[in-house]
Amino acid sequence: MHFFKITLIIFFISSLVTGLQSCRSCSRSGMVEIAKANMGKNGAKENNNYKPNGKHAKKSQSINRGKIEVVNNKGTSLSTLYKKLVKGVIVIYTSDNENNYQGSGFIISADGIGISNYHVFKGTYKDRARIKLNSGELYKLSKVLEKNKELDYIIFKLDGNHFNYVPIAEEAPEVGENVFAIGTPKGLEYTLSEGIVSSVRSSKEKNDLLQTTTEITHGSSGGPLFNYKGEVVGITTSGMGEADLNFAINIEKLRLYRYLNN
Repeated sequence: MHFFKITLIIFFISSLVTGLQSCRSCSRSGMVEIAKANMGKNGAKENNNYKPNGKHAKKSQSINRGKIEVVNNKGTSLSTLYKKLVKGVIVIYTSDNENNYQGSGFIISADGIGISNYHVFKGTYKDRARIKLNSGELYKLSKVLEKNKELDYIIFKLDGNHFNYVPIAEEAPEVGENVFAIGTPKGLEYTLSEGIVSSVRSSKEKNDLLQTTTEITHGSSGGPLFNYKGEVVGITTSGMGEADLNFAINIEKLRLYRYLNN
């Protein structure tokens, strides 16, 4: 009996040493993975069947419900807003006689007053510019009404009448408000993207820039940034290479009542 106990102890110590030697080269992360693997089916099943309850469940439901109300309170879905507003969004083609450029813009009146970024037209010839509507029709510029290099906007008149146009917001959006843009990033015409207003910042004037998570890339410059009422709150102007760092000119800075109330 005594001999049997000694033999059992020796076997236990030998097994323990062997186990330690087999994991001597394991990294900490590797050992964590081994531990996760050893959880087996029971551990995975418990995680997959987890259901929030109490305080956590109420928080999740209120967030989802609030997001739905943003659309339902307007009585219009984002898809329906897009179909209506895209008719007033334009694609702009410009040229300096050597190179061709493309940008975005939008029309704000039935008689063809349009808006885009100043840099879309910078160094190009007005008579070479072509404005493409969502219908596919092409128009020329009649005249430039105003341009501002510092705030990077241009207001112009199309050669024609009876245009579809988009409404302008009377109030600036609040931080956290849902917004969306329609533009032509990298030549992909009338692309829809959405996000929120993440901050209001200043560059040349007070509160002249809206920071947004709505993605803005090359080709979308000059396009409209809308609130969920379907009103333009900004002119999409630039991105910083990150999807969540994009900027639009606050539409209030253009004082468009000068053109719309005449």
